[in-house]
Amino acid sequence: MKNVIKFLSALAIASILFLSFKKKDNNKNTPTTTAGFTWKENDPNGADKTAAAAELRAAYNTIMAFSNADGTGTLFEINLTGSTPGTYDLSATGNSFYFKDMATGAAITGEVVITANAGGKASGTFKALTGGSGITRVYGTFTDIPVK
Repeated sequence: MKNVIKFLSALAIASILFLSFKKKDNNKNTPTTTAGFTWKENDPNGADKTAAAAELRAAYNTIMAFSNADGTGTLFEINLTGSTPGTYDLSATGNSFYFKDMATGAAITGEVVITANAGGKASGTFKALTGGSGITRVYGTFTDIPVK
């Protein structure tokens, strides 16, 4: 009887210890980044819009985003003086920004920041501002777009 009590006591303690240890949480709240090209129009906190395809054409230092996955229907053409990581001022000579729905007629200011260009993929952010009416501000990101 004494052994049964010791056994049950040991079992109870082991059960309490087993249940009190917290299970390791492998589902950390780390944000996942999705490859692609997204932008917001006029409001930096507005709804994201997504291009069907995008690429950095290294030979021309040009970031292109398309409305169709087959690379047709140009939405954006961003010409830069380089394609290495860095900040490119859109009002500087040699840099230009085209978005098919953006107001035209006024100078475009802003910047493109390339944060990575390695392993055949490029990532970064951009913002472009102009005068006029309609869409006058565009904010966006490109993540792991192919470098061709």
